[in-house]
Amino acid sequence: MTVAAFGQRARMQTTSFSHRLMKKPNILYVMTDQQRATSLDLYSKINAVPTTSLRELAEAGTVFDASYCPYPLCVPSRISALTGQYPTASGYVGNDPWHVGAKMENLFSHARDNGYWTALVGKDHALALPCKGVWGADTHQHTHVAAELWHRLYSTWHGPNMTSFTNRDQPHIQPFLRSTPELQVLWGSAVAPWNGEDSISARMCDVTCEFLTGWQQERAQADSPFFMWLSFPDPHEFYQAPQDVFDSIDPSTLRLPANWNYDLEKRAEYIQFMEWYFNSGGIPEEVVMKLIRVYLAMCKNVDIQLNKVFSWLKANGQWENTIILYCSDHGDFTGEHRLLQKFNAGYDGCCRVPLIMAWPGTSIAGRHCSQPVNLADIPSTLCELAGLPRMAMDQGVSFADQLTSAEPAKRPYTVVTSGLYGESLTMKDIPNFEGHRWDVEPDGRWCYDPPHRFGGRMYVVRSERYKLITRQDQSDEFYDLLEDPWETRNLAGEASMATEINKHKDFLIDHLSRTQRVQEGTGIAPQDDFYRAGGPLSWDDSLLAHRANGSSGNVHKRSQHAKADTPPKAEAPVK
Repeated sequence: MTVAAFGQRARMQTTSFSHRLMKKPNILYVMTDQQRATSLDLYSKINAVPTTSLRELAEAGTVFDASYCPYPLCVPSRISALTGQYPTASGYVGNDPWHVGAKMENLFSHARDNGYWTALVGKDHALALPCKGVWGADTHQHTHVAAELWHRLYSTWHGPNMTSFTNRDQPHIQPFLRSTPELQVLWGSAVAPWNGEDSISARMCDVTCEFLTGWQQERAQADSPFFMWLSFPDPHEFYQAPQDVFDSIDPSTLRLPANWNYDLEKRAEYIQFMEWYFNSGGIPEEVVMKLIRVYLAMCKNVDIQLNKVFSWLKANGQWENTIILYCSDHGDFTGEHRLLQKFNAGYDGCCRVPLIMAWPGTSIAGRHCSQPVNLADIPSTLCELAGLPRMAMDQGVSFADQLTSAEPAKRPYTVVTSGLYGESLTMKDIPNFEGHRWDVEPDGRWCYDPPHRFGGRMYVVRSERYKLITRQDQSDEFYDLLEDPWETRNLAGEASMATEINKHKDFLIDHLSRTQRVQEGTGIAPQDDFYRAGGPLSWDDSLLAHRANGSSGNVHKRSQHAKADTPPKAEAPVK
């Protein structure tokens, strides 16, 4: 399929599958937070957990081997995965927007309008905003917005502040997170003094079964199928795992990533800076290996607990009438390229996510899809499969044919965007972080938040074989993922790659021309205003300025060399 044809398909796609439906199916939308694709044995045999529940799902449907988030950060990616709008259209570029995502048509408002019973169990961080502060997730469930989206809601979170639901049902979790020294530094991880059945993931699956039982009693016979969003906070930091699940991960099977220690000379300077930031002071190997083990145990616990929900569906006759989707909002480096967490970077550890989908008994079983897909394609896919009309502002391209057609269409590329307007950090910014080390506990600041992590615009274009990473004012990177899956050899400067690189850039231009329609009233989120180019202020000074100015307005003194941070002139949303 040509670039032009692919763009036309995105604009004109209709619900061709709907005529085959006799009854609307249920939808179970399972999302984890910050899970790399290769954490699962469905994607990798190295540093991956053996799956049971997810393997059963894969055997009933399709594993998408080249699935990507639209933006490697929670809110922008989640908004895309629920609306079909790319961040270049939604305007979401930070984690704490000052406008409410639920004002946009989304899967849950759309499903309710079309007769679905809707519920959320877990982390929202997308629609029922704003919340109280950056980490105070304990308010959104009380707003009228949440009530308009979900018939039932049970809210959870991660980090030092739990929701009222978690504090009521699992009062042991928040004190542990706040008081454990190992969790207060970069690369910090800990083994929790409880087992998997006492974890947030376990409680969420119990509540999901309770909600579904209530739905069955109230709505199942009234032609009102369920649309359940089961949204796990794990494996997002704080990195902590239940004791029994941690013990089940054999450390002898783990190793440092193959790209842990190699020459960064041909990389963008921003990446060189971030590698310095995460490893300043010399990170011991045993600390990295413990974090990898804890992270994988968090992923494994989700797979274990999901069995409760799958078992409920089977026991209550809903397994074959339920579309089940499993994905994550973005990845986590977990040591790849000597990096951690997620930020403005285009490598697979950060941007490639698990995506497994099945409609047991209807979808083609046991398929792997090598074509590039994006979380922004999920809304159009679910609408097509469920026989719902396509949402008006949806920019995605349905991949329903990858589940149901013997000859699915080719998909040439997908795109990841990231970053704020302005220059990225470079090695010359290191003096602004005097005294920084990976193991120094920050004084009143979020230890997991890299400084200025979203300075500078970045784009990723992924085809079936290659990946282009192009960053504002810095070096391009180009990788042959067939020959170099660990992204260790930058081919951007090789003449033999010039034609292929230009094809990827041509698609990027076409993609942006179709999607970059920043809506009126959107812009940089106030939380991220101090993630500017390094400039004259240190991280501490930036944070103090942020606190002094509250949560609105420009709070970081502009770098003399930074370019304008103003988004493009607002235009009407693309239809």
